[in-house]
Amino acid sequence: MKILIISFLIASVGFCSLKCDESNLIDAYAFPENMEELIPYENQDKFTLIHNSGTEIPFEVFRNSTVETGGCDHCCDYYTYENEELFVISDYPFYDIQFNINAGEEGIFNYGISIGREYFSLDEDMQMSDSVKINDQYFHEVFKLKSNSYSEEYEREVDSLYFNYSTGILKIIQQNGDTYEIN
Repeated sequence: MKILIISFLIASVGFCSLKCDESNLIDAYAFPENMEELIPYENQDKFTLIHNSGTEIPFEVFRNSTVETGGCDHCCDYYTYENEELFVISDYPFYDIQFNINAGEEGIFNYGISIGREYFSLDEDMQMSDSVKINDQYFHEVFKLKSNSYSEEYEREVDSLYFNYSTGILKIIQQNGDTYEIN
């Protein structure tokens, strides 16, 4: 009986995996120096979008900066990365808007904007327009983004987004033709 118990203990120890040391960070990813230039909003900033019917929709920005930890539990590799989240909220019944920016390797970052169920990705290789006239104002270096979301469960609601790094959201175009423009 002792031999059976000892054999069981040896076998169970052999099948157990070693516990990783979570304090052993492999990499730490930080935003590039110019990252602040790419974020047009500060915490508690306010702006207004005007619907094509004339309704003014006020928004307030809430910004959250964190350092997150990620990794691979079975390979014991862990890393940290800087993360910026901006929540753009209105009392008016409108889509939730969220900006999310994550630092990656070698100064690369992921930058995306969610409006409702639609996702718009910003990256350094995107083309921008020299200038665009919106609501009788000219804006320079404007991205016209198409939604990257696709799901057969629902019809796309937001078709495109005009955005630049100095002002932020300039125009939202819905699939039904409704528009929301910066005031």
